[in-house]
Amino acid sequence: MNGSAAERVPTGLADGAMPTAGERHSGLLMVLAGVLAYVVLHVGFRLIASSTLGEDDTLEQILVQDLRAGYNPRQPPLYDWVLWLVQQATGPQLISFLAIKYAALTATAVFLYLAAFRIFRDRVWAVLTVESLALIYQISWRYHEGFTHEVLAMVAVVATLWAFLRLMDHGRFGDHVLFGVVSGLGLLTEPNYSVYQMCLWGAAMLQPAIRTQVVRPALLISAAIALIIASPFLVWLIGDARHWQAFFRSGPHSHLKDAMIGLKDAVRGPFMYLLPLVVIVPVIFPGFLATAWSDLRRLARLRTATETGTVGDEPDLEQFVLTTMVLAVALSVVGALMFGIGNYAMHVLMPLYVTSVVWLIGVARRSPAGPARRRRFATVALSIAVIALVARLANMFILDPVCGKCRWGIPYPALAAEMRASGFSDMGTIVAVSDELAGNLRQHFPDAKVMTRRDPDFTPSGASPRRGSVAFIWDAAVPDQRIAQWIGDLMAPGHVPAEARLVTIPWRHIWKPVGYRTSDWRLLVVER
Repeated sequence: MNGSAAERVPTGLADGAMPTAGERHSGLLMVLAGVLAYVVLHVGFRLIASSTLGEDDTLEQILVQDLRAGYNPRQPPLYDWVLWLVQQATGPQLISFLAIKYAALTATAVFLYLAAFRIFRDRVWAVLTVESLALIYQISWRYHEGFTHEVLAMVAVVATLWAFLRLMDHGRFGDHVLFGVVSGLGLLTEPNYSVYQMCLWGAAMLQPAIRTQVVRPALLISAAIALIIASPFLVWLIGDARHWQAFFRSGPHSHLKDAMIGLKDAVRGPFMYLLPLVVIVPVIFPGFLATAWSDLRRLARLRTATETGTVGDEPDLEQFVLTTMVLAVALSVVGALMFGIGNYAMHVLMPLYVTSVVWLIGVARRSPAGPARRRRFATVALSIAVIALVARLANMFILDPVCGKCRWGIPYPALAAEMRASGFSDMGTIVAVSDELAGNLRQHFPDAKVMTRRDPDFTPSGASPRRGSVAFIWDAAVPDQRIAQWIGDLMAPGHVPAEARLVTIPWRHIWKPVGYRTSDWRLLVVER
């Protein structure tokens, strides 16, 4: 090693003048201004439209009634812990979920910009990398409708890439501490984060110019910090045999069928997740496909070059990012064939492939028409963002016929008022069948204990359906026989689901008459 870690010169830079800190900061300010404007619009209109929770929020709303070391063996608890902490200030309201989600989106944009700027040494292309997220359906649309744990995992992945680049450039003690903290928090987000870490280090091993810079004894500091941070969940996971067994439970089908489903998902996953970005970029940048194919061919030759010692002395960071993407596909295939992992929603892959946009934009930058077409790309991305916002506004404010389920229009506030009118105490216990109903009612009864006995079977501390004021509530379409199976054991002797009265609440619409559509529930309030 020539010189101390602090004296090392950053590697992996293209030829040409080093960009100034001012250029980097001005680009970062552009990103922050754009993202904050985006956040204010989406959060503001969402709060005006409805207090109904998103499709993934309701389960978390139930779980975070308690602060626990773990909730689900297959789902690390960082999101739950953060949500619990935020709700100590906000209460169990919609704003707590929005605060986390859009803070995560802002952090993702910042770390992605910093990583892309380091790789490209170009402010404009780094900004376009962030803007490219608007061309991914899972982020431009689905991100606003759902997602919980994935949003923090996405931050963790891009922050890990940024911290890794700092580790490579400088390798100071503080860089190792930073990488350990980011890694430890990442391990507490999503199982896919651990897969990304494996891909990251696998890609580093294939480039000696990177490997020699980062594989040092000081990495033990990072590893120790990461394990300490993740230890509460790890101890909870291995401390109970039931947790460990649940973690390795088999799928619903035969292993062969699960493996085939998983193989299909592994191969199509990155393409499906990155839609329509992966289609739009080749259309805007002529020569994109030829450049991308050249990168893939070079990747195929990289292992041979590594083995023969003929690989270059300078890191190829765009190739490094591509390698992480290819290794992610490979590990997904292995997981499918060996463990039958598959049949997951495409948004599950969001953290694993979010850094792939760096390579995609890098290919666009190196394509023959790259510089000439970047303004067109920016215009398309901005247009898509505006169209998505307008579509969401129509979805939330117009309701029928724009939306399908139209969850934003479900009259939970009126239902809460009806429960109080029926004698339910705000300090009582709510027993609901679905987590969607239970989670939304908790917003209106923040001092009550809320239970759902269908999915999951979770009882918060202090909840007792056998004393005090208890409200049993479920969708009127569910047969009494099924309700008896799910919550019949919680009802007092002599009470049956058939006693519950029908509660019908009309919907409101911009132009349709009140009651054009109704929500129908069955409600039974018991005092014990």
